[in-house]
Amino acid sequence: MEKSYRIEVKDFGPIVRAEVDIRPLTVFIGPSNTGKSYLAVLLYALHKCLGGMDAPLGTLGIQRGMYRPFDHSTTLSTKVEKSLKDWGVAASNGGSFPEMPRNLLEAIRPILKEVKGLDRHLRDRILQCFGVEDFGELVRRSGARTSSHIALNVPQPGNSDMVRYEFEFGSNETGVSGRIPATGSSSWKPDLFKDIAPLVQRMGLEDLHSASGTRFLFRELLSRLFQSLLGPAGRQAYYLPADRTGVMHSHQVVVSAILQNASMAGLRPSANVPMLSGVLTDFLTLLIGIGDKRRQRPRRRKTTGPTEPELAEPLEDGLLQGTVRMETSDTGYPRFAYRPKGWQHDLPLMRASSMVSELSPVVLYLRHIIHPGDVLIIEEPEAHLHPAMQAAFARELARLVHKGVRIIFTTHSEWFLEQIGNLVRLSALPSTNRKGLEAADCALKPEEVGAWLFKAGNRPKGSVVEEIALDPETGLYPVDYDVVSETLYNQGAAIYNRIQESKQG
Repeated sequence: MEKSYRIEVKDFGPIVRAEVDIRPLTVFIGPSNTGKSYLAVLLYALHKCLGGMDAPLGTLGIQRGMYRPFDHSTTLSTKVEKSLKDWGVAASNGGSFPEMPRNLLEAIRPILKEVKGLDRHLRDRILQCFGVEDFGELVRRSGARTSSHIALNVPQPGNSDMVRYEFEFGSNETGVSGRIPATGSSSWKPDLFKDIAPLVQRMGLEDLHSASGTRFLFRELLSRLFQSLLGPAGRQAYYLPADRTGVMHSHQVVVSAILQNASMAGLRPSANVPMLSGVLTDFLTLLIGIGDKRRQRPRRRKTTGPTEPELAEPLEDGLLQGTVRMETSDTGYPRFAYRPKGWQHDLPLMRASSMVSELSPVVLYLRHIIHPGDVLIIEEPEAHLHPAMQAAFARELARLVHKGVRIIFTTHSEWFLEQIGNLVRLSALPSTNRKGLEAADCALKPEEVGAWLFKAGNRPKGSVVEEIALDPETGLYPVDYDVVSETLYNQGAAIYNRIQESKQG
């Protein structure tokens, strides 16, 4: 799996500062109202901006002028254009893929440092995901602060180079200002361009020798190079919000109300129509889209590795003891149900247990939407789960990491955190000595896991985010749960003593 990347945040929501490495499994933990969900939603917005179907950095984005060379007023130099044509012709002949000409690489490097419009697009994604209209609502309100600072750092594979993008967002008359220096460079190897070979071979010599064909090929190179520089930060992400159980119970009613409001557009002030956050809107949209095969994300067929259904099956077999089923109406709108093992008929989710309703969207995402390489962000995965089921779900998330899915989750659960700690400790045990241990097949290496504690403070008012390391002796991540437990114990002891005193009196 690709390396982690780092996000730096200052004065965003309740967060004073945070420097967080996003690893294959990343955990946000801490008291309520300290910014865990703020940072999770920000990461979702970042992935929507940089990767996946919504990103402006693919071919369509480049055609809209995202890259400086594709303004209508600019052209490629004759030397670079000739090198590109010669390289394309050589690549189209099949066989070993040709090395990228040095002058072509040197022409590409500065372009990737001058991406235009990325700050504006990220601003729009953040506002959409949080369901606000002014970025000033997201700036930490303390002292004279008027802006939030966000930085993305992506290490480059095979060397010490670092690609860095910085953003400064605030609320003023001219909108959002952005500064996006991309520092560092990469040693780009021919392997980076092998996935473009089929495209080059389909173009044909006539297209490759035309001006439009050359520009199209250059755009494709830029798109792939940018994605390679972004690494895991450019992957597609999906977000499961904390109120997913309620949405699963009521999504048909919610969508009907939205459609009814949409039919009233122009008949009443828009201010009377409440806004849904982009996170919840995306969740509803994906649920609806599951029922429409035309809108589902195409499957990637592989000759090796897990097939897509395998991502969901362990959850159904191990935790739900049944299957999540879907019926599609004539209009393509889905209805979801649960069928326990051994039953011959379905049970509506409204009549299933809260655990089933809580996990059913996870199952649906894994079966129909998520692919290895994607990022899955889950708020409070422990919701509505018995402690034993929390531990079991944590193990299933670890298995997803092994299958290539990146996981980010926010939690208040000591059971979740303790299970993750056990899986990390398990990695220190040779696999030959794990026989008979529960979860022996889903150990996590220390470098695959990051646990980040959100700590509230008063000076300055807000929260800071710090990494917490696993205690090698206890196998626990040190958080304040022991303080809460001790407080409750002392409170119980005091009540008991008072009861005894009252009996004696």
